[in-house]
Amino acid sequence: MSEEVNPNPVDRFPWPEEIEVPEGCEGWEEMYPRYFRFGESAERTELEKDRFWFWDQKDSPKPLRPWDITLCVESIAMQLSQAQSRVYAVPPAMGIDLRIIAGYSYASPVPCQDPELLEERKSVFSDRSEYVYENFEELYEDKWLPAVKEIGEEIRELDVPERFPEYAPEEVISESKGLYPGAVDVQSEYNRLQELTLRGWQRHFEYLNLVYLAYLSFKETCDELFPDISDNAIGEMVTGLETDLFLADKVLNDLAHQAVELGDEVPEILTSEETPDEKMGRLEETEAGREFLEAFEDAKDPWFHITVSRGYHSADGSWLDTLEQPFDHLYEKITALQDGETIRRDIEALQAERQEVVNEYRSYLSEDERTQFDQAHQLVLKVYNHAEDHQFWIENWLHTIIFEKLDEFGELLVNHEVLDDPRDITLFGRNEIPELLADLARVWSQGKGAQVPTYWQEEANERKSILTAAEEWSPPPAIGDPPEQVTDPMVIMLWGITTETVQNWLGPTQEEGSNEMTGFASSSGTVEGKARVVTSGSDLNEVERDEILVSPLTNPDWTPVFSKVAGAVTDNGGATSHTAIVCREYGLPAVTGTGTATSRLQTGDHIRVNGNKGEVEILEKAD
Repeated sequence: MSEEVNPNPVDRFPWPEEIEVPEGCEGWEEMYPRYFRFGESAERTELEKDRFWFWDQKDSPKPLRPWDITLCVESIAMQLSQAQSRVYAVPPAMGIDLRIIAGYSYASPVPCQDPELLEERKSVFSDRSEYVYENFEELYEDKWLPAVKEIGEEIRELDVPERFPEYAPEEVISESKGLYPGAVDVQSEYNRLQELTLRGWQRHFEYLNLVYLAYLSFKETCDELFPDISDNAIGEMVTGLETDLFLADKVLNDLAHQAVELGDEVPEILTSEETPDEKMGRLEETEAGREFLEAFEDAKDPWFHITVSRGYHSADGSWLDTLEQPFDHLYEKITALQDGETIRRDIEALQAERQEVVNEYRSYLSEDERTQFDQAHQLVLKVYNHAEDHQFWIENWLHTIIFEKLDEFGELLVNHEVLDDPRDITLFGRNEIPELLADLARVWSQGKGAQVPTYWQEEANERKSILTAAEEWSPPPAIGDPPEQVTDPMVIMLWGITTETVQNWLGPTQEEGSNEMTGFASSSGTVEGKARVVTSGSDLNEVERDEILVSPLTNPDWTPVFSKVAGAVTDNGGATSHTAIVCREYGLPAVTGTGTATSRLQTGDHIRVNGNKGEVEILEKAD
């Protein structure tokens, strides 16, 4: 795959101590736990230098706030590793290790290198995975999903006061409550929020390894039976997914159709240039508008609980913060309907096309080979919805609820002048916030007129400054000695990192001045059109119909835009990335994992995307 040309090739990536963070990032280390920092002991440094680390651009494309590493670093390191090593004993995988540099996350898969332990783990894995595969529908519908929803509802019910009272209520005396319990209760409620967040992420990885391994098993079966088969053809045999993640887009489509059916006034309001609040105010004035708003309100939970930036960046929030994203999507969908276009995804056609591809490949096989193929294919169809469903219920629905509850704690601190903005609370690590709440209780306890400290506000502003400086920096793509060969299937399938990718990071392998890029052939078809480079979800409203989306990676909150673009190209991600899955579902040509598309292309470039071969060609540069 083509990567940006490095004019000074080297044989390794820098060690952590050789990396110079930009000016303004001094002191970033104090923002993160020591167990996620490089070089905290001589023994650990030796271990770290014996491994290859890559920048996790999929989950950390920009620096993470201290609280956000609870979701993006700490939970992945703890829960993914636990799932692989202690629960299912995935034979070759002992989990993943992560480190942070100036807010950016670096990952290193931990392999099992002990032959005896490998054999021991095979037996454990076989028994446990077989049980899950056989009972997956029941486990998901009756156990997993209700448990996730229960966690979300319990977080909602946590009691966070807007502010502490001027004086403790009378019942403190009359009912002998042991002084005012609220000052202690709020700390208990926050501790419960931490616990529930971690429990939610245990559910995140409960079955995810087995889902991807089922896909990998199917891929290996196809590679064995059809030596020349493409990754895209394999992907086409698992399209037509009826996953919950796509239901947000379906609900928006239904709302757009309902708006058009309600007459001219509702579409006119929804396609105006007014703010969401102004549109809702106008809709309240008519019977048709109120009918639409009722349906809109019903859709919010759960389908508008969509987080921005993969749900790992609390500062970006979710759709519910401003409602700009759903209203922008409705604008586009109603406009398309008025132009006579179809906006609904034809799931039956996709499933028919899938079966056609499956039938063709089955026709090449003997009876025994068909049995082998069918078993692998039926298994991946049985479980693969979860690859996207878990994203919706954990990274979107649950994270939205978590962010809303954090805002309540932040509002309490703002109301007592401890912080300037509610979401500044996420500038502190999850284990630091009890200190803020304890300090709040201390000052409140001293009565009216007690001096409120300014050091928390000062610390928050200093950390904002560090993160802003870090966001202007492009960290090294990897750390340490490169592997002779990238073999970890998850690294290849999810992150899109291959042996060639790593070599391209080290030095030039493409011809100077080339107009071509290569990546993963993630969704079939060929399309030509104007590129639209989008690096942030806030820029999605600039995407025009039939343009080709070019981005570092796409997020679940971007899903509705796929109904208007003609294709997609990404820097990161493999054949099972979110971009690849969604493009196959929407029938869009896609090339993922090009490495440098967003730096080599600019909006307005005329490009050709060949999703069959994984090739992108610049036909004409924009003026």
